[in-house]
Amino acid sequence: MDNENRLIMDRLQRSFPIDPEPYRRLGERLGLEEGEVIGRIEELKKQQRVRQISAIFNTGALGYQSSLVAMAVPEDCLDAAVRAVNAYPGVSHNYLRPASYNLWFTVAVPPGRSLETVVETLSIRAGGWPTLILPALRKYKLAVVLDLLDEDAVDGAPGAFTLPRLETGAPFQPSSTNIRVARCLQEDLPLVSRPFKVWAEELGMPETELMKLIVHWTNTGWIRRFAAVLNHREVGFAANGMVVWRCPEERIDGLGNILAAHSEVSHCYHRPARPEWPYNLYAMIHGRTEDECRAAAERLSEAIAIRDHRILFSTREFKKIRLKLFWEDPADEEGSRD
Repeated sequence: MDNENRLIMDRLQRSFPIDPEPYRRLGERLGLEEGEVIGRIEELKKQQRVRQISAIFNTGALGYQSSLVAMAVPEDCLDAAVRAVNAYPGVSHNYLRPASYNLWFTVAVPPGRSLETVVETLSIRAGGWPTLILPALRKYKLAVVLDLLDEDAVDGAPGAFTLPRLETGAPFQPSSTNIRVARCLQEDLPLVSRPFKVWAEELGMPETELMKLIVHWTNTGWIRRFAAVLNHREVGFAANGMVVWRCPEERIDGLGNILAAHSEVSHCYHRPARPEWPYNLYAMIHGRTEDECRAAAERLSEAIAIRDHRILFSTREFKKIRLKLFWEDPADEEGSRD
């Protein structure tokens, strides 16, 4: 990747311009023509370095229940379990992380559905293996922003970044119009000069109204941010680890906020401890090597003065997609109630 591509991806992942001509605006900031910016992003997508550019929604604010789930699957049954779990449209991430519980996935269910029932059904379909539901009791940080500019003396400073809101203002109104807009905004933004105009025409509204709506939904907290999601492995971050600590409950909020202040941390949560899995503070870190991640985990442990931790590396990626909100699949809805 050359200097310009690194700078483009840095800007895309931090904050995408909500502007009638966003690629031209991005090019102005980088000293590039609009056509070159579009061409470079198109190539970065072909190289699978940029997954997509879209709204990143606060699923809880839209009425969804979500959770991290861990499943203990024997190695010789793993393929069948992965197929069963991945078939559910509400599963967006699924990884192998070597531990007693080795299959780790995130699942979200729409309003009116039971998270516990869906997970129980998935567990049965996967083979009936022991399963832990580990919802986020408290969120301290949610922002994957990779440090792309610290190698090879890249000429350019990181773009501005504001941590997204973790809480929301007014509750989301699931009107037919709002649902249509949400379904549109979760798709990949077109690579044309006026992409928001394309979306607005599909929705039957003025371009300016759609852009105002995106800004309003972001300010309200329904959209965490509008940005690109990068393929961390393809841009040089070959390792990612989930670090877990066993913390005193009365200290966990303070410790979670300390972890969230560290740039190495992309996600940080308080999750319930279980007898089979006694960890309650979680942080995701990304690094170019596993050793880099281990060093970061040690620094974080020192920062919160708790040594009792584990780091679980994602050794296989079975699924990683942007969650499709407000999907319609009657067969799935019936199957989830089996």
